[in-house]
Amino acid sequence: MPFSPGPYPRSKYPQYYFYCAFKENNGVLEPDSWMNDIAEKIPNWFENARLYYAYSGDSSVMTLMKDFIDYTLEHGTSPLDFAWPGFPYTTTNAGDTLFRGFTSAKRFVLHEIQVDHAGEMGLTYLRMYFFTGDKKYLNEAIHIADVLAKNAKTGNADESVWPYRVVMDSGKIIAPYGANWTGCYMLLENLVKAGLGNVEAYANARDKARDFILNYPMKTGYWTDGHSDTEIISNTYRSNLSASNTTLCLFDYPELDPDWNKHIPMLIKWTEDYFVFRVSDGEPATMWGANIVGEQDHFNHKMDYQTARYAAECARWYAISGDEAYKEKAYRSLNWVTYCNDSTGMAFESPVSKGILSWWSDCYGECPRMFYQAFAGIPEWAPPHENHILYSEGILTNVQYANGQVKYTATATAGTEYLRLAYKPAQITVDGVAISESPDNRPDNYKLRSLGNGDYSLIVRHKRAGNILISEK
Repeated sequence: MPFSPGPYPRSKYPQYYFYCAFKENNGVLEPDSWMNDIAEKIPNWFENARLYYAYSGDSSVMTLMKDFIDYTLEHGTSPLDFAWPGFPYTTTNAGDTLFRGFTSAKRFVLHEIQVDHAGEMGLTYLRMYFFTGDKKYLNEAIHIADVLAKNAKTGNADESVWPYRVVMDSGKIIAPYGANWTGCYMLLENLVKAGLGNVEAYANARDKARDFILNYPMKTGYWTDGHSDTEIISNTYRSNLSASNTTLCLFDYPELDPDWNKHIPMLIKWTEDYFVFRVSDGEPATMWGANIVGEQDHFNHKMDYQTARYAAECARWYAISGDEAYKEKAYRSLNWVTYCNDSTGMAFESPVSKGILSWWSDCYGECPRMFYQAFAGIPEWAPPHENHILYSEGILTNVQYANGQVKYTATATAGTEYLRLAYKPAQITVDGVAISESPDNRPDNYKLRSLGNGDYSLIVRHKRAGNILISEK
């Protein structure tokens, strides 16, 4: 990874610390000068890293993320005397070593942020606490949740539970409506479940977020979010990100929506209607039999990470519905995504979109992390004759792979892990207590399915945190 261009101290950090995208120039990787999308990059990279760690047991990626997060905490948090105090900056100018907002394009003002992405930063800090046990990350997550709880209100068709964009020093609201609130919801919900912080206030704000999502964008289809570099002020704008985040959230948090099993296929169709079959700039809706997915109303280019999101949703819905059409959609769209790499393995956004630079957040975070969710839905697609934790919503630590044995620590008080194994487990224990095989979804049980040739799909459900051992003998 090339380091950033000088001067020092910028030159001692990798390019992805300070730039949103990269371009290749005669074999040299150069940073793009547009912006730095911190709060899109870090949550997506963290998710990709922690899922890769669970899949492989390789903890080096988590060290990279810890260093990046620590830098951002120190250089990208608002002062405590601001109207939105101790809150994450979500963007900054390209090359800035102190993060204070993306002002160079004159689209935003100093200290302006997107609240939804700041909430996702808070969720990332909480997840880093679960991984490391370091209270500094928990304190940051709790502080962000406190600010969210204080500013939450009952949303309506014109103003969401939180403003989409706000200027942190003055508290001035720039854009009152947004719909990408599942990161905030998950932050608050996880704190409530763990009994951390002001649980009563968090539950109240969480419920306001849930009610807004269900009563407005779920009914109107206005999943508004302009991403972190577009100056959207609208309650009728559409962004696939917001709808897709909600769809993926419902698989792991069905309690968010009593009608989740009706709304998930509805949301998948919404993506097809607005961002597959609606096209721009002469780009195709399908390619090589695959549905390929655009980004947002004003930038509807077909993208790797949006297509991977769609494929993950289809794969996980196939696992629930058994509808083979969704399996086929996932299969073809994931295959299309593999063409978003060159012969050396370098990722890029799309083989059909011209002049689009490759963004770190998309190509190395948001896109590859979707493959783990697809594996959870269809474990047959994971590598045969290998042992892997394919996916978990909760944070796992102490992951160890050995012949005929997988060990890990689940940090969530209640969680589910999806695995593919090259052996049939004889015993599965949680903190030394054996759990039983069961075909239903009750906790402290597991579901085993033969994939043929000595391989098995395994789903482990537990109602407490602890050390989990899956052994062949």
